[in-house]
Amino acid sequence: MNQIFCLLRSFFVLASIYSASIVYVYGQDSQGNRSKPNIVLILVDDSGLMDFGIFGGEARTPNIDRLASNGIMFTNLHASPVCSPSRAMLMTGTDSHLAGVANLPEMLPEEYQSIPGYEGVLNTQVKTIATRLKEANYNTYAVGKWHLGHDENTLPSRRGFDRSFILGGSGASNYNNSGYLPMKPIAHWYEDGKEVELPTDFYSSKTYIDKVISYHNNEQNKDNPFFSYIAFQAIHAPVQAPKEFVEPYLETYKEGWNKLREKRFEKAKQLGFIPSDAVLTDPFTQFKKWEELSSKEQQSYATNMAVVAGMLEAMDYHIGRYIQYLTEQGLMENTIFIVTSDNGPDGGDYSQGIPWALTHGFHRDFEKNGGDDFFGYIGPEFANALSSPFSFFKYYTGEGGLRVPLIMSGKNIPKKQRTNTFCFFTDIAPTIYDLAGLNTKTNDGGVPITGNSMLSHILDFSKPVYQPNEGVGLEAANSSAYFLNGYKIVKNNIPLGDNKWRMYYLQEDPMERIDIAAENPELFQKMLAEYEVYEKRVGVVKMPKGYSAQGEVAKKSYTKIFWNWAPYLLVLIVGVVGIIFWRKRSKRSAK
Repeated sequence: MNQIFCLLRSFFVLASIYSASIVYVYGQDSQGNRSKPNIVLILVDDSGLMDFGIFGGEARTPNIDRLASNGIMFTNLHASPVCSPSRAMLMTGTDSHLAGVANLPEMLPEEYQSIPGYEGVLNTQVKTIATRLKEANYNTYAVGKWHLGHDENTLPSRRGFDRSFILGGSGASNYNNSGYLPMKPIAHWYEDGKEVELPTDFYSSKTYIDKVISYHNNEQNKDNPFFSYIAFQAIHAPVQAPKEFVEPYLETYKEGWNKLREKRFEKAKQLGFIPSDAVLTDPFTQFKKWEELSSKEQQSYATNMAVVAGMLEAMDYHIGRYIQYLTEQGLMENTIFIVTSDNGPDGGDYSQGIPWALTHGFHRDFEKNGGDDFFGYIGPEFANALSSPFSFFKYYTGEGGLRVPLIMSGKNIPKKQRTNTFCFFTDIAPTIYDLAGLNTKTNDGGVPITGNSMLSHILDFSKPVYQPNEGVGLEAANSSAYFLNGYKIVKNNIPLGDNKWRMYYLQEDPMERIDIAAENPELFQKMLAEYEVYEKRVGVVKMPKGYSAQGEVAKKSYTKIFWNWAPYLLVLIVGVVGIIFWRKRSKRSAK
């Protein structure tokens, strides 16, 4: 009996602590009921940990910085190395393979796209944040890049969102409906489930905020809490920004990528992101050397980067417009902002696509300093600099490809705090469910929510998001990683990786300089075994030999270009053959 009494007493103590934490987060309304917070989820595209001003970046981002100062900065959040899998995990709290988006369709061989988990669109076994929040009577809005499907079952209008204005594909011009890849020359936009034309004054960051404000203004149920999902195109290729945002940065990057990489590394030390005695890794030997470029080439690269910074500042400016609107409407006080990015900086070599881009309405006139129709991109060398102090960048599972910023700010969130606890992209959805008073693990018979709520850590930093025995697996684009209690094993795919497993202790070596697998053989083998269990559990499929994500995109692009030009080539060949035949007949006739 005494044991039973003790168990019951422990249960009631824990229940009272949990109830107290709930009241702390939500507060109460005038009737004594919990008041649910409004939630704004902002997703930046291809932005690494240090791109925001308060995280050490060059771009001015005063509105994001203010949110961070008034909330919590997370410096150890990990996403997928590529965008669609990250978005699937963000929207569902579930591993991307289980959600149906193990890889981007653009990066996947066609014969793999019918394999379960690799369809490239959200499957029907997962619920989105919006669907769950409808259970709590939220108004739900989505604007920006969706990239999780655009058929009748996968558009936001069928996945819990009341109103939506979204880009269906992976990227596009920020000024019109031009695509950015030969395989996708036209971008498709949808509002409330129907394809639409863009407004005449369209600029992506501006229009997204215009739309979400209009949804608020036209809302019939204004007393309900709301969930706004704003997925910016900044800073995905093609990078474009109004000239007034670009011009302040024209001199910022003229010293080149090595200097930028060193400056960010030293800034990371100053901010405490890495140990004070950390050593910068060597640059990849495959990269170009800044000092060997011509002055014209240097100017073009530096201008590209000025546009990147300008695009971030323009995005921040429009975020400020939304904050001002919510403040004027009396909604800001009860609103929680969550700001993050889908993966590290984009190191894709878009230079191969310039000839196609120039014949499809884009320009590379650096005297115009970006602006309408500029075909800008970061490139691998500057991407490696932007991801400093970490290794690798987008497409790879090195920390530079995975570690992204996270800001949580707003109602009853602790202010002026920073945490380096390990957390994962699947943790954001269950945290939102906790904030809204919903069950954080249920999925009504579908695939499980694999992430953990971060709420207990937010309330008490001594509580980790993951216990020492809880590991997290990750695979995308044929690169892999497994995290366990501060340790990481990682395998990076070609061309910059070699597909060999290595092991690092991230607490001391977040730059991934020193492979400690040989010093810790038992732990290394244990983590490898646990990763294999993860692979089987979620259905990871091995890619064909020689596969690379960027190589697959290039192959599809060149194939598309070939078939676009094939009719003209055929006419040319027939014409040349005809001329040769006619000349031969003419010579015979002359004889």
